[in-house]
Amino acid sequence: MPPSAKLYKTTVNGVFNWAKSELGHVGRIAAVEDPDIQYSYALSTVNGMLHLRDAIYELLHDAAYESDKHDLQRVYDQVNRAVQHLITEYKVERRTIERFNTRHVLGSIRNLRWTARGGKTVRNTRKNLK
Repeated sequence: MPPSAKLYKTTVNGVFNWAKSELGHVGRIAAVEDPDIQYSYALSTVNGMLHLRDAIYELLHDAAYESDKHDLQRVYDQVNRAVQHLITEYKVERRTIERFNTRHVLGSIRNLRWTARGGKTVRNTRKNLK
């Protein structure tokens, strides 16, 4: 994944607190009964987690944080798994995230498996990414 177009300039402690907050949303989404609210909440959370993922990626590739690399990688992996779970479970659409990214701040989202409108998983091919 290439780095984000912007720099977050956050700290390890800041990223860990951010991750704790974002990962907490996953359980709250499941607790909501209304599927429309679940989708909306999942969409918002996926967007936030993608920003978090970019911020962690930035720290992972900063030599000043070499001593925290192991913990950062673990949190990065957890965030990726949670994002993929939300996309799959609540059928968050790639195009919706892309349209919301109006200032092109997010890094690449090509490494995720997205769900099409019919509920099928979409492979990231050139045709599908247009």
